[in-house]
Amino acid sequence: MTKLQSTRNSAADGPTTDGRASEFGRAYRPFEHDPSFSLFARARVEAPVFWCDEIGYWVVTRREDIAPIFQDPDTFGAEIALSPVADLAPEAITVMRDGGFDSVPVQVNCNPPTHSRVREIAGTYLNAKQYRTLEPYIHAKTVAFLDAMEGKGQVDLVADLAYDLPALVIFQMMGIPDADVNRIKRWANNRLLLTFGQLTTGEQMACARDMVAYWDYCRELVAARLVEPQDDYPSALLRERNGDDDVLTIKEIESLVFGLLLAGHETTTNQTGNAFRMLLSHPEAWQAICDDPKLIPNAIEETLRFQASVVCWRRRTKRAVTIGGVEIPAGANLLLATASASRDESNFADGERFDIHRRNAREHLAFGSGIHFCIGAPLARLELRVILEEATKRFPNMRLVDDQEIEMVRTIAFRGPTKLLVELGA
Repeated sequence: MTKLQSTRNSAADGPTTDGRASEFGRAYRPFEHDPSFSLFARARVEAPVFWCDEIGYWVVTRREDIAPIFQDPDTFGAEIALSPVADLAPEAITVMRDGGFDSVPVQVNCNPPTHSRVREIAGTYLNAKQYRTLEPYIHAKTVAFLDAMEGKGQVDLVADLAYDLPALVIFQMMGIPDADVNRIKRWANNRLLLTFGQLTTGEQMACARDMVAYWDYCRELVAARLVEPQDDYPSALLRERNGDDDVLTIKEIESLVFGLLLAGHETTTNQTGNAFRMLLSHPEAWQAICDDPKLIPNAIEETLRFQASVVCWRRRTKRAVTIGGVEIPAGANLLLATASASRDESNFADGERFDIHRRNAREHLAFGSGIHFCIGAPLARLELRVILEEATKRFPNMRLVDDQEIEMVRTIAFRGPTKLLVELGA
């Protein structure tokens, strides 16, 4: 079962002496909407690995340290990747346990050999070939959303485009009706807050109730496909299982559906907002992709590098290790600051500068790396490409509304604007 308790280590697992690393740990504010880019830039030079007592994690900031961690699941376990960062109140845990929430680790929070078995099966349906079949649907939906904006003058790109569109694409794969988008988006958002946020007890209990409803929805979807299979992801998993628990258990299928029904759209919603924000904040970049759509794929990679929707991942050491010259004990929690790694000057020249012509932009770690590399990365890239191709054709004079305060999603791991006002232009 997915762990409901916090994963934080105690201060005893942190450094034994005060110093520069401790200074960075005190300055780091993991739950604020600013991903601390300026702090990370200093840390990469002065204290590339530092202890943050607020969350009980060692924070790793350099690409040269993070990339090998992703590649070494024998030393760095992924079991904490989806466990709550902050302590859950006993009342919230009771809500979930009494509600029957009992998902099991299957992908991002799962280690080999279970991960290898499950990933291979999921990949028979979640792959670039399958995603390409969705392009006509993505195009039609994108055009419909842009049609609805026509003539409005000013719109919110999150509410009017980015919020629903990625979810509807996933619904196509899952056989879910479009009418369910509002409640599923609410459940998904609250799942992120409960797992990666910092909430009051009352807020945790509300999110816990939504987690139970979300889980029940996924279980009911799988049960329905057992009775009446469709041409969709849950049915594909059930066909692969073919009644054999050694291939996949029903609980694993329910958990895979539960996972995709979050990761498949929340990250792309946030990345769509980030992409528009970055491109419109740099008018010369927006104009360049309007003039030459062939620049769009690399522009997408640069937005993923510079302002990714996922800014960190978590691992736990299986043995004592040395990272960046720092000795870390077995059983310690690591926060891999991929947002920092993707700006690391040792790999990206002038890494704090946004440049859609950057030759190695695709070397970012926005999708992770290694065996847990995001299985939906080709779909996210496809959606972003279609959205930007159509938006630049339709609204080449789009610009950000002046002096707006852009509020970002506030969790330790996910970043994206909750609202993004633009003028569509003549």
